[in-house]
Amino acid sequence: MDQAPVLVVGAGPVGMTAALALARQGVACVLAEQGVETSAHPRLDYVNSRSMEFFRRLGVADDIRRAGVAPEHRADVIWSTGLAGEPLTTWRLPSVTEERRRIAEHNDGTQPAEPGQRISQTELEPVLRAHCRREPLIDLRCGLRFDTLTQDDDGVTSHLTDVTTGERTRLRSRYVIGCDGATSRVREVVGIGAEDFDVPGLPGAFMVHFKSRDLAALHRHGRFWHYFAFRYVLIAQDETDTWTAHVNGVTPDEFDTPPTDPAAFLRETLRTDLTIDKVLLTSRWRPGFMIADRYRAGRVLLAGDCAHRMFPTGAYGMNTGIGDAVDAAWKTAALVQGFGGPALLDSYPSERRPVGLRNLHTSHRHLGVHLTAGALLRAGAPLDAVAAHLDAERGENEYRGVELGYRYRDSPVICHEDTPEPHWSPGRYTPTTWPGGRPPGLLLDDGTPILDRLAPSFTLVDFTGDGRAHPLLAEATAQGLPLSHTVITDTHARELWERDLVLLRPDHHVAWRGNRPHPDPAAVIRRIRGAG
Repeated sequence: MDQAPVLVVGAGPVGMTAALALARQGVACVLAEQGVETSAHPRLDYVNSRSMEFFRRLGVADDIRRAGVAPEHRADVIWSTGLAGEPLTTWRLPSVTEERRRIAEHNDGTQPAEPGQRISQTELEPVLRAHCRREPLIDLRCGLRFDTLTQDDDGVTSHLTDVTTGERTRLRSRYVIGCDGATSRVREVVGIGAEDFDVPGLPGAFMVHFKSRDLAALHRHGRFWHYFAFRYVLIAQDETDTWTAHVNGVTPDEFDTPPTDPAAFLRETLRTDLTIDKVLLTSRWRPGFMIADRYRAGRVLLAGDCAHRMFPTGAYGMNTGIGDAVDAAWKTAALVQGFGGPALLDSYPSERRPVGLRNLHTSHRHLGVHLTAGALLRAGAPLDAVAAHLDAERGENEYRGVELGYRYRDSPVICHEDTPEPHWSPGRYTPTTWPGGRPPGLLLDDGTPILDRLAPSFTLVDFTGDGRAHPLLAEATAQGLPLSHTVITDTHARELWERDLVLLRPDHHVAWRGNRPHPDPAAVIRRIRGAG
């Protein structure tokens, strides 16, 4: 029987992130993927700023930038009645270059350490897979299908099958992280149910992924990242010649029989004589939402699409999954390494499911903006009234509070305090080190992001260097918790971070903070490692 500390099922972006995050904590895993090649389907087209912060810490951000859309290209969103119709309005969104300039100019803690990145899943997966293959702690096994598992007090026995040879394998692991998508076999096997609901008014859609250099037709209303025309959506995947069109169906069975000539179908839908060089891929899909009833069953944790499925509005699906992967990885790593306590497993669903639920509702809210605008058009509303509605509800790609500001307010492994929770809004990240939240990102006096001063595991950020940190550091050593100590003398950073001592977890959420040594440092360390 094969053995590994952790089995990660599914090598999409979320599964590969979980494997890389485990390796960063020094823990080996088997990463099992039923497919052999990376995805040819452009499911996602944006890695948000929070995910890019995680990827920076995992050492893959620069490679993602090189594979994605070049930094000078903006991310404008055009709304119109169609390429053959009239433009309504444009949401002007900055390029990576402009975002970096904004981060430097507004060094007030409200900005991310990394801008988001436009990139298709077809380009993202090869980057992550290359890093997984180079990492000696990751045993990537492609063509290996997960079938079932059994659990006992000491671990999990998983049954897997080689899809080419039919050879069956048993693998014994301490934990399993299921990242095997919306139709998850892992979720089914452990008996976790899910709430699933469709989108009224959007019974189905047909996707055409294609090549075209006909910019005269495609850019008739200007250069864009997303082009929303209600009946259809166009996505510029690379600012050169690769595009994706999603055409919304009117009836549930409209695309049961796919168009025999996708290029002709697309030209007819666009009502434009578009030159299509090559159709790369087509598919049918049904818009909808889903969230798992639970994120954990014993030693099995769910992450990504097998825990939640969202409409693409807001790009919350995969990006929420990246947060799941990082959280699941550091906690299972802590348990494997022996310093983690049983409350770490309990804390995973209590932290991540509320984030998934809120992001699902936020995605649904953004979708409502689309549906309302479409209803206004169908009702014959003036175009300027439709544009006014859209301009008043443009948070879909700008909800920084949703991306950066989620807080683990009910976590059993956070040292909560009696101070009132700082204001939260979806559109703006409030800089704070209130326990459970992400601390403010900023550039230090020497120009480096404070994020780069944080260790792979726990970090005690000390703005005094006068010995106040010693009781916590000594207790961490006594309890086997890997806690790094970094002294920062930047007065601006101290002001934004609100306390002299701030203790951060491996996922960079605040576990504890204070201006003086805690009266019971042993209790702090026990709590944050899940031991009571």
